[in-house]
Amino acid sequence: MKKGTKFEPKRITMLRELLQLSQVKFAEKIRISQGALSQIESGKSQISLDTLRNLSNELNVNCNWVVNGVGEIFYDDTKQPDTTDKQKVFIDVKKANDLSLIPLVQEEAHAGYIDGFESPEYIKTLKVYQIPGFENGSYRLFEIDGESMIPTIYPREIVICEFIEDKELVENGTLCVVITKDGIVAKRIHYYENDKKLLILKSDNSHFKTYSLESNKILELWKIKGKITSVFIESGLVDAKRMEKLENDLEMLKKEVRMLSDR
Repeated sequence: MKKGTKFEPKRITMLRELLQLSQVKFAEKIRISQGALSQIESGKSQISLDTLRNLSNELNVNCNWVVNGVGEIFYDDTKQPDTTDKQKVFIDVKKANDLSLIPLVQEEAHAGYIDGFESPEYIKTLKVYQIPGFENGSYRLFEIDGESMIPTIYPREIVICEFIEDKELVENGTLCVVITKDGIVAKRIHYYENDKKLLILKSDNSHFKTYSLESNKILELWKIKGKITSVFIESGLVDAKRMEKLENDLEMLKKEVRMLSDR
């Protein structure tokens, strides 16, 4: 057995939690047993040089940080992504090798995202999550602000989006998150029949007006593929109240009919 290297066990736990992996999954990634990982995290065992090497090779982890707490957690790639090729930037955001960690743009971060969406360093500051079924591709999570897409999307719901590289290939009626200098909105995208340079943005909520937007004013376009929600509970309550009101109205109508028939 190789001699272990002294280190702070809490950094291994921190790293695993940052990557949002269970002990079983994390142990598989660095090629040790779950029991061995548990011993390392509890401080009962030292970390071996082989395990440190696997952390570096498999997860792009800076071993100097693991052992001494010095430097960044993950190594920076020697080749910086080309910011003109946005898809390369998205793929290289705070993930290790085959881990698909999706950045979340919360409502309060909308303004910051508009300013920093092309900066890999800014994207790395966002919280990241693993979403089953979205392991391969360029994805973002956006928290929705406003009521314009009710009943399809409610305020504070989180939509799972895939990056659209060619805006002109989007089919009419596609549900998208649109990024402009003025804000981040969810809309249904339509094109004028003879002019692909002009988009029509429609809301699912009929109380909000439809408007047009020149495609060159769109900083990014993301196709909504799914959503994360807890609103269905409230929706059920609303439906129950509507049903109760309908039953009360029906009962009132019956009483009025009986009164008329008794006259």
